[in-house]
Amino acid sequence: MAPDDQTDDQTDDAPVTPILDEVKRRRKTLHDTLVHLEEAISSPASGRIPQWTAQVVKEMHEIREAFDQHILVTEKPDGLYEEILQHAPRLQHGVSRLKDEHPEISHGIDEMIARLEHTEVSSVRWPLDDARDDLQRFIGRVIRHRQRGADLVWEAYNVDIGGIE
Repeated sequence: MAPDDQTDDQTDDAPVTPILDEVKRRRKTLHDTLVHLEEAISSPASGRIPQWTAQVVKEMHEIREAFDQHILVTEKPDGLYEEILQHAPRLQHGVSRLKDEHPEISHGIDEMIARLEHTEVSSVRWPLDDARDDLQRFIGRVIRHRQRGADLVWEAYNVDIGGIE
């Protein structure tokens, strides 16, 4: 197939579009915020619950900002999802699935921040181990969303937007 004849499939040599380049940068930012949150969750908490909680809340606000930017770059007019559908309309289901996850994850961020701000960790209501488990499950949801996004981009362009790059 001649380079000008490409439709749904591109090779790894395919040029990265400006929106893919922006998505890759936002993906790195979101990854970094997830790593920082995991580091905060894993930090010592015994005898320092208020400091531990404050750091986790700070990192959750960073996640909020990074995820809002992710939504913007993927859903905006001429954003990633629109570009994918123009390039590979067969991926409508995958795009819809990822878009449907955005409000769920955003709501999860808000719920986790509110819970951290209004429920004392290490109390009977939310023991530290349970708080850490809940936060790790949240991180897992975001990671799975990122993985599905990378798979979708690969299916559309045969371009690896990177796990952490």
